[in-house]
Amino acid sequence: MEKHCTMVYFSLRESKQNKKGLSPIEVSISTNGKRIYFSTGKYARSTDWNKEKQLVKGKSEEAQLVNSYLTQLRNKIYQKEIELLQMGYLITAELLKEAVADKVEALNEKSLFEFFEEHNREQEKLVGNGVSKATYWISVYTVRLLKKFVQQKYKREDLYLRELNLNFIQSFHTFLRIDKGMAQNSSTKHLKLLKKIVNLAVANSYMATNPFITYKIEREPVEIDFLDEEELRKIINFDTPLPRLERAKDMFLFGCFTGLSYIDIKTLAPEHFEKDNIGRIWIKKRRVKTGVLSRIPLLPIAKLILDKYKGGEKLLPIQDPADINKYLKDIAILCDIKKRITFHTASHSKFFYLLNISELSILKNVTANDLETSYILFLSQLCNIQRTL
Repeated sequence: MEKHCTMVYFSLRESKQNKKGLSPIEVSISTNGKRIYFSTGKYARSTDWNKEKQLVKGKSEEAQLVNSYLTQLRNKIYQKEIELLQMGYLITAELLKEAVADKVEALNEKSLFEFFEEHNREQEKLVGNGVSKATYWISVYTVRLLKKFVQQKYKREDLYLRELNLNFIQSFHTFLRIDKGMAQNSSTKHLKLLKKIVNLAVANSYMATNPFITYKIEREPVEIDFLDEEELRKIINFDTPLPRLERAKDMFLFGCFTGLSYIDIKTLAPEHFEKDNIGRIWIKKRRVKTGVLSRIPLLPIAKLILDKYKGGEKLLPIQDPADINKYLKDIAILCDIKKRITFHTASHSKFFYLLNISELSILKNVTANDLETSYILFLSQLCNIQRTL
């Protein structure tokens, strides 16, 4: 890299004065003995200008604003110099002037994290209005993972979008699987989000080519654990003196008998319940994740759980996800259930249980006056619920 010396100097062009007696403040950029002048757009009286310190005298608000601007302009010139050097440019005074005026096209390109965080800020505005908190959290977490990866592999704080290529994607995938110990499907979530960002960058002409064209993101098939009738009965009959386990059990069973996910239970409110013309209670709520409206009959067990916690600060005092899954693991051990139970298991156990149950008495008076019609209507309702999961 060729050595060079850049100096920035502010001066007052006293030979020029406007009708108010103010003279323009100019900046000169000197690089390797070649100098260029241009106006800063700011003015001062010759009596107020400190030539030695290159600033306006006094502590008036106007003087402080002008001096602050000059400091920022000096910093911007040196910052543009660094950016040009990083991109391999030969520094000249004329080039720096163009860069300060944002006329060097190469410096107007977006970096990966600048563009990604713009996306996240827009997404944050939509939380609760088409975007769930969980979706936004994944976006924020993906940026954190990418920053760790870029620092580790490239020893840099950021990359320009144009620098992303197939090797970057492959290496990031390896970083997620090996360094972060993620399963294939977990890493896929972050890769798909990165692909979305790259697609947006290409669409906005920040990238000439899309490296994801030749990279296929594949999910592995997953065998979903569900609880059979016997296992579900064990949990229903499970008794414990520990309040945390009792609460985790109740929240899990409420999920089993309503089909609601963790976040849907957490956001459940009194306005989501309604009675039909024959007195049956229904849960009418839009799913947080999909926005799809679900209408779910409130079964006796679910109603008993609601009544149990009636009068508390929340409709249902569900624990944090990590805590409740830890407690469900303990419950499974105590109930001698040889399956890994998480709160998500509730979304699967209800279908197996209700589709295979032999004693239909629990459905009595839930959706119709007779068992046969009740069973048919309830199964059709389950199909509607299942499509929202």
